Amino acid sequence: MRKLSLVLLAGLLLSGCVTLRQGGSTASFTDSWALLPFINNTETPYAAERAEAVTAALLHAHGMQKLERTVTEKAGGDNHLGLDRGELRQKAALEAAKQKNIRYAIAGTVNEWRYKVGLDGEPVAGFTLQVIELPGEKVVWSGVAGKSGWSRDAVSAVAQQVLDSLIEDLKKAAETPTK
Repeated sequence: MRKLSLVLLAGLLLSGCVTLRQGGSTASFTDSWALLPFINNTETPYAAERAEAVTAALLHAHGMQKLERTVTEKAGGDNHLGLDRGELRQKAALEAAKQKNIRYAIAGTVNEWRYKVGLDGEPVAGFTLQVIELPGEKVVWSGVAGKSGWSRDAVSAVAQQVLDSLIEDLKKAAETPTK
């Protein structure tokens, strides 16, 4: 009975944990950076724009001084048949960042932004971030994280926690000297 209690307790604790994988290293947060439009791989409208806003605020809070949000128009009309989830805007923003001689660009993907279906409806958020060194478009850092919150949590609060953990790891990587 005691083992079963411990297993159940561990399961409850782990259900709210962040899954995180990251790698690579980057330069200082004092370099020039661009936040590219995120790609929305969810069924939630405007999840990418919400994640971008949270990411920009968190990057500033973590000390990034030279952050530019490259704004591009959304692809519209019948040319793309509404199938673009942000890839075209991200690509256009990357080219604009190169033109402005920005050193690093942060690209993101929203993989989850929803409430789970069920009795409790727990919020779930998941993201991928990449740091791209310009102008060569070399990925120098990448991280992926996701989290399931408790039924009374907001998706935006869970998303902020996940993005904050990714940015914290990015900052640690940026501060660690490379060999």
